[in-house]
Amino acid sequence: MPDPAQPDQLLPPAADPRAVGRRVFDLLHQAVRDKADAGLHDMWARFYRLGRNRPWKGVSPTGVPLSSANLLHMHRQRTVNTLTDNSPTFNVTRVGDGGDADVFLTMERLARHWWIEQEQQAVLEKSVIHGETYGVAVEKVVFDPDLEYGLGEVRTVVVDPFRFAVYPPRCLDVQDAAAVFHIEPLSLREIARRWPETGRLARSDADLLGELLDPRREAARGEAGRRGFLARAGEVAGAVFGLAGKSRLPDDEAVVCECWVRDFSMDGDRPRYPGGIRCVTVCNGGDLVLSDRGNPCVNPHLGPDEAARTYLYDKFPFIVANSVTDPASLWGASDFEQLENLQMEINKCLSQLTYHKDRCARPKIINPRDSGVANAAFNNRLGIINPASQAAAGGIRYLEFANNTKDIETVLGIYKELFLQVAGSHELEQAVESAKPVIAHKAIAALLEQAATMMRGKIRNYSRLIRERGRMFLSHAQNWYGEDRWITFTTDAGPAAMPVRGAFLRVPARLSVVSGSTMPVSRVQQREEALALYEMGAIDRRDLLEKLDWSGREALLGRLEGTTAPSSTTSQKAAPEAATDAATDAAAARLVPATPKTPATDLVGKRVGGALPVPVQAG
Repeated sequence: MPDPAQPDQLLPPAADPRAVGRRVFDLLHQAVRDKADAGLHDMWARFYRLGRNRPWKGVSPTGVPLSSANLLHMHRQRTVNTLTDNSPTFNVTRVGDGGDADVFLTMERLARHWWIEQEQQAVLEKSVIHGETYGVAVEKVVFDPDLEYGLGEVRTVVVDPFRFAVYPPRCLDVQDAAAVFHIEPLSLREIARRWPETGRLARSDADLLGELLDPRREAARGEAGRRGFLARAGEVAGAVFGLAGKSRLPDDEAVVCECWVRDFSMDGDRPRYPGGIRCVTVCNGGDLVLSDRGNPCVNPHLGPDEAARTYLYDKFPFIVANSVTDPASLWGASDFEQLENLQMEINKCLSQLTYHKDRCARPKIINPRDSGVANAAFNNRLGIINPASQAAAGGIRYLEFANNTKDIETVLGIYKELFLQVAGSHELEQAVESAKPVIAHKAIAALLEQAATMMRGKIRNYSRLIRERGRMFLSHAQNWYGEDRWITFTTDAGPAAMPVRGAFLRVPARLSVVSGSTMPVSRVQQREEALALYEMGAIDRRDLLEKLDWSGREALLGRLEGTTAPSSTTSQKAAPEAATDAATDAAAARLVPATPKTPATDLVGKRVGGALPVPVQAG
């Protein structure tokens, strides 16, 4: 509930830092307790264990093999690779009167440059792995002044869902929350480095929670109810460190909580915090407030009107995307929820098959008492045994047992089929395991479209994550790019570079991402389409070489263009142009190896075997 001294705001005023810190940890404790009560932490820990192929708990009993074939990992890795196969395609559109086409084109180039130079595709892969494991992917986009040799750069932080919470706990959208918490353990040295004025006062959480063992400290400090406060702080620390009170906390680390809260306090007729967003950082269970400031995403040197045009002026810099949308929960759902029981049955079948295999490899021997052969004579070494009689020798044999492995194999096949059906990858598996693999580019494209259809919800959710990340990046660039930043890009004339400054980018614009642009595409189909378009005259030589991914194409194009000598008459240009066209045809013919003319590849064979016609403009 709101503080009584300031009933219209969630946190007390900054003038009382002790009350602010305690209030932050009280709200954090409520948010973390709600997640634990809903079983999210236990479920996420179980999913992480399954993803690491640790389905069995405890030690395997002697003689009982516990086997597993982790189809969950295969499904997750295939989904992650499919969703992150390509870099996204950005578009920037106008949303106001300011700016021109050059500004919007520069924003697109800047976004592509940042995505490549800051390895954002690898960050996206981590986020998608979190989403496919836990059902939720959380990112925080901040401006880090320590990057790029002190010049500063925008950084994307992949937030562990164990260390993220919202208030109120039942909030369904992160931007609708009253407060957002990012908690992480930091060493005392790192705390002192980041907050030199207050960080040196920080204590380790192990030292802080040691007060729980000595009730005399509470009486000495004269603080009633401190033990309850320490118990709440210990519960939060256990959730963050993953210990839950089962082992000892690190001696040199403390839990730092960064609380982003909406605070609409006013200083006269002006808002105290830009965009109504306040950021409070505390540690030691709220005993120490490291910083209490206005929206860190807004440059304080910008005017109010100019700052209000940036995307993060009134938004939290957090993005939450779900693997499977759950309309009743912010945390979404994971495919693991639907597949873990089938995975367990598959593991049981494999364990039973392994048990039967071991029994077949090491069967027991029936040795009659009157055989005349000691039990010690039966071993794996070469030797001779001498039964008492021929009848006694006939009684020595292996113990037979029921062989029902065929039934187990049949059941295992049923479970695998069900797993692939529920996972939505049955068609892809059938194409891979077929006796005659599908290689026609149209069939490959059809399979990719089918896979995209099954993942449509995931594509939509992760495209939104990429779009929000790009918009937050542009907002930080508008605020904090105070110096010229050189970016590189490619034009028709080749690689180029230009400087970019934040003031040049402060125009009303909106970045969007082409949905599905990160999905895989058939390279074979692209090459086929490029060859067909080149024949029809729809594309030129440069486009053809780019689609065929021909190495050294710039040098090749330069040599081809250099063979054409300028002339004032058409008749003088005819011969050089014919030579250039012939050279282009020969180069294009070498791009794809010759293919036998079967019905499935007849069109390709015709294009590769013969010269490709070059379009000639009339007149």
